[in-house]
Amino acid sequence: MKFTSYHTQACMDAWLNCENLLITLSKKHVSFAEKTTQVIDECAHICLATFHALKSNFTKVQNLALLCVGICEECAEICERYNDSYFLSCAAACRQCSLAITQVATTAID
Repeated sequence: MKFTSYHTQACMDAWLNCENLLITLSKKHVSFAEKTTQVIDECAHICLATFHALKSNFTKVQNLALLCVGICEECAEICERYNDSYFLSCAAACRQCSLAITQVATTAID
């Protein structure tokens, strides 16, 4: 499968939204569950790693893609619990990334 800008952009958007949310949370004087920030941080790291794997045509990209789909879904579920535009934006970006990278995960396995 040829990875397109659609796939890489989805990863980059999810990474950026997760990072922006983490920055916003660090500035708020409200406490969030440790699991919330941990999942958002892990999602950011995995989305960025997937982006780089796609750009470099990493031969085992399907393994990372499966991990990316899973963490994006978990992150979206957690973010959707909060009625805040930053959380909802992150959730939407993670859902879009999951959708795009599911194509990579299922197509790359031959």
